Amino acid sequence: MRVGSYEKIRTWFLEKEWRMMFLRAAYRGLPLVVAAGYPVCLLVCFLSRRELFLRAVLVPAAMFFFVSAFRHIADFPRPYERGGILPLIAKDKKGHSFPSRHAASAGMIAAVWMAVWMPGGILFSAVAVLVAASRVLAGVHHVRDVLFGGVFGFFAVWIFFV
Repeated sequence: MRVGSYEKIRTWFLEKEWRMMFLRAAYRGLPLVVAAGYPVCLLVCFLSRRELFLRAVLVPAAMFFFVSAFRHIADFPRPYERGGILPLIAKDKKGHSFPSRHAASAGMIAAVWMAVWMPGGILFSAVAVLVAASRVLAGVHHVRDVLFGGVFGFFAVWIFFV
């Protein structure tokens, strides 16, 4: 995202305190929803689709490790490191921007939900999109980081359930 485009977004959020409260709640709260939804998904899987349970545990774990290792090796800078962008939500972390691990994890969990219970998969796919959007709007990730993370996370896990 260009600096000018982000400044318009930043200004819009800063104009009203409730907008910033909403962004902070989404930024911090939605990943917690995803994290809490995963054990619930595993429980539903264990009780109703036991044949998928081991894959539902091991595949996201392996993909999470892969994403973490890749982003450590690639070490892409974050938007606020390049100058000109002041994030709406302060973050001290340097590098490790691509791919977004939050978006990848949300995509992975949505894919597991999709395999276990389709309505849950649709719900968590929507939540994954919101997690990704909150990262970009907060100014801590580029669009490419969350897009690649979410899509890779979803399809890298989904392929093991098809």
